[in-house]
Amino acid sequence: MLGGLGAVAAWAAVQRQGEELQARFAARRDVAQDMARFRERAARIGSVDELLRDRRTLQVVLEAFQLESEIGKGAVLRRLLTDDPGDERSFANRMVDRRYREINAAFGGRAGRPLGDPALVERIVRLATANRFEKAMGEDNPGLREALYFQRRIGAIGSVTELMSDRALTAVARGGLGLPPQFALLSFERQKALLTQRLAPAEFKDPKAMARLAQRYLLHADTPGGGASVPPLLAFGGRDGMARLAVPAGARLSFVA
Repeated sequence: MLGGLGAVAAWAAVQRQGEELQARFAARRDVAQDMARFRERAARIGSVDELLRDRRTLQVVLEAFQLESEIGKGAVLRRLLTDDPGDERSFANRMVDRRYREINAAFGGRAGRPLGDPALVERIVRLATANRFEKAMGEDNPGLREALYFQRRIGAIGSVTELMSDRALTAVARGGLGLPPQFALLSFERQKALLTQRLAPAEFKDPKAMARLAQRYLLHADTPGGGASVPPLLAFGGRDGMARLAVPAGARLSFVA
């Protein structure tokens, strides 16, 4: 989508016409058919095991949480879909990656049909469609997927530590602040201190300020040696994302590519 414009120009177009572009994307035949099938299957799936066997339905669920690359990890997904979110020692709660906690909070600890709540089904449709839209936007414009994801998610982030639990959000913040790639070589504590000096969590709630930060990320990404852009497979976990990101909370590691 918006191929040939360049990431910065495409970003500007989305800022002007975002709702229209997203509506057109959601109405696209393949997207609309996938979501109609998901709604139909959701009403019939009776257990987590049945959901795990239904790859097409599971794909949409995972897309809603940016976890689609993990579709082959059945044992881990079963824990994410069944563990009690209130258990501090659960798999999800011991991991750094906030995506695990989000999917666990949506599904874990429930009895009966995993997709029996119509509100959850519609939330998954909305989030999965947004994820697909951002992917499509990034296909011709490197960095744009991450910038749009950042814009969509940053308002719900309450602290720098929480920001750093999301690789893509951290990458956009780093690029927008003009921090060099070597920033990733610092300890977690040093990275946190530097980000805290430059970002106030109150700013996360300011859409205009965060849009400017995301735009600067794209400007740096278009600059040779800017180092702001992160390959989507890396920013969102990628094929081996579970191995990279399934790390106990509190571990000393870098969250940025």
